Amino acid sequence: MKLWWFAGGLTLCVIGQAVLLPAFGPGAIRPDCFLLLVCLLAVRLAPEAATLQGFFIGLCQDALSGGPLGLRAFAYSLLGFVIASLSRNLFTDKPFAQFCFLLGGTTLTGLLTLGLVAFFLEMPPLFSALLFVIAPEGLLTAAFGLLVLWLLRAPRPLPRAR
Repeated sequence: MKLWWFAGGLTLCVIGQAVLLPAFGPGAIRPDCFLLLVCLLAVRLAPEAATLQGFFIGLCQDALSGGPLGLRAFAYSLLGFVIASLSRNLFTDKPFAQFCFLLGGTTLTGLLTLGLVAFFLEMPPLFSALLFVIAPEGLLTAAFGLLVLWLLRAPRPLPRAR
């Protein structure tokens, strides 16, 4: 059953990231659906399973993006492990905690990817990348994630008045 959720979520992420979301974000900034999937799965899994699923989700995003293979796979596997480990001791069902996880996860993976690119390839301007790419993408992903989580909650019908 969990494999169907994983495969369906990954398919929706690919379709959403490629087709639906380019018009959603301002400029080249758009929410990261793959990171949202990692966060949604990691709070419900053991740290080892979350690490493995984060690796496969990141590998899929790396294969589709055309960038260096393995950057997001490493970052998402680390993020899956951290979120799964922290969710054992924290209340992750509250909207503020979910917003913090999504914002912190986007910032962490953005900084980790920026650091790895700077180490292996060339040094991009750190301040402008942080200010104009990582921070807006983090806020947009966190806001979009809260919207998706709010839409996924099944509304309970109101009791009928007698």
